[in-house]
Amino acid sequence: MSDQMFFADGLAGLEPGARTELASDEAGHVRAARIRPGHRLVVIDGAGSRWEAELVALDRRRASCRLLVPLLPEPALPLHLWAPVANRDRSLWLVEKVVELGAATITWMEWERSRSVADAGRSKGFLRRAENRARAALKQSGRSWLPRLEGPVAPEEAFDRHDGAGWLADAEGRPRLADEVARGREGRCAGSRLTVAVGPEGGLTGPERRRCLEAGFELVSLSLANLRFETAAVVAVAAAAAMLADDENEADDERAT
Repeated sequence: MSDQMFFADGLAGLEPGARTELASDEAGHVRAARIRPGHRLVVIDGAGSRWEAELVALDRRRASCRLLVPLLPEPALPLHLWAPVANRDRSLWLVEKVVELGAATITWMEWERSRSVADAGRSKGFLRRAENRARAALKQSGRSWLPRLEGPVAPEEAFDRHDGAGWLADAEGRPRLADEVARGREGRCAGSRLTVAVGPEGGLTGPERRRCLEAGFELVSLSLANLRFETAAVVAVAAAAAMLADDENEADDERAT
């Protein structure tokens, strides 16, 4: 079986033996991988469904396969990122990395200091490019859950919808990130949400920072150095993902006993 993954829409509820079309842009990827009818591959829908399948037909525009065996996906992490509206290329790089780490949503925040960024991801075209990057990163990483991408969103709208715990990457955060992870695990329940918020270059304004604190965000210091927004986001999301994955593993062990 090929270890490469391909997208197919509408896998939920299908049974072994069902035939399904791969997503419209996947036929070229199948040909590039030199997969021929009769060969096996893995198909996903980005919403948790994951199947071993057999390619049964391939032409220039379409590829179809027959579902063989459902595969167990990894648990979806209740991990959410608020990233600043910022430089487009660096934001697209950020999408790739946090998808690999398992973020469930990426929300672009129109912080006060984001408004002056000219080369920013505000257009619908940016969201399409971000979606394409996310799909590619999901296939490369072998994960099963495609994050929801949204934005730009005004801070107050995001705060109105916020639920659960939160970390705000902030130079004045104490304790350092490793200690925050250890403290954050105390009393946490598996499946509880965690939102990681990262400000733009120059950081949040005083009122924005206070609003985060009022919403229950913990200040998390990532490094003694000043980090770019995309570096800060990847560091914080990686730590949060590791913590949440440990929570899920411990919960599974408890259920098994």
